[in-house]
Amino acid sequence: MRLETQIAGRQIAAQKLQQSEEQFRLLVESVRDYAIYMLNIEGVVTTWNSGAQRIKGYQVEEIVGKHFSCFYRPEDIKAGKPNRLLKLAAAEGRYEE
Repeated sequence: MRLETQIAGRQIAAQKLQQSEEQFRLLVESVRDYAIYMLNIEGVVTTWNSGAQRIKGYQVEEIVGKHFSCFYRPEDIKAGKPNRLLKLAAAEGRYEE
C-alpha cells in the first residue's frame, strides 16, 4: 500500500507542476507591452510572446529557431555585441535591454 501512495503522490505533484507551467506559459504569452523570449545557450530563440511579436515584428514561425543576432545591426554583430550579451546573460541568468 505504501508504494501505491508514493506513486499517487508523484502523479499529483506532476499534474500540479504541469498546471503551473501551463499557467506561466499563458501569462507570458498574454503580455503585449514587453518582448519576452527565451534563447538557448547558443543564442537561438526558443520562445516568443505576443509582445515580442508586436515590438520586434517577427511572427513566431519566422523567429523561433533563428539566432538572436538577427536583432542587431551588422556593425554591432561585427563588434561582437550579440556574443558579449549572450555571455552576460549566461553569467547573470538573464539580460534586459
